[in-house]
Amino acid sequence: MKACYEAFLLVLLAGGTSRMFNESDHVSIQEDFNSLKQEFYSCGEELIAESVVDKEGEVVEGVIGLMGTNTEELLEILNSLSSENGVNGGKLPLPMPPTTRKWNRTDPNTILR
Repeated sequence: MKACYEAFLLVLLAGGTSRMFNESDHVSIQEDFNSLKQEFYSCGEELIAESVVDKEGEVVEGVIGLMGTNTEELLEILNSLSSENGVNGGKLPLPMPPTTRKWNRTDPNTILR
């Protein structure tokens, strides 16, 4: 399950230049992720508790939430995170954040993608 969630994020965030999403796509992406979670809920006669499926999916849910955020707000979040982390002293332009591939809604590289 965890590897499947990581692959889902990898396709969304690092799937190459041909993968582009706009703000309205987050609804259908959320539906796709809900379908994926449903497979794990019913997998193997409920061998995996729903609470575990939901807990493991929190990172993906957070990233999908970012996809529904407008550009101006994303830039504010990115600038705020960079200032908090002491990157560039709050000056613009911001340097390119490192790619950690540890995707989450508070990772500057995830927000940039």
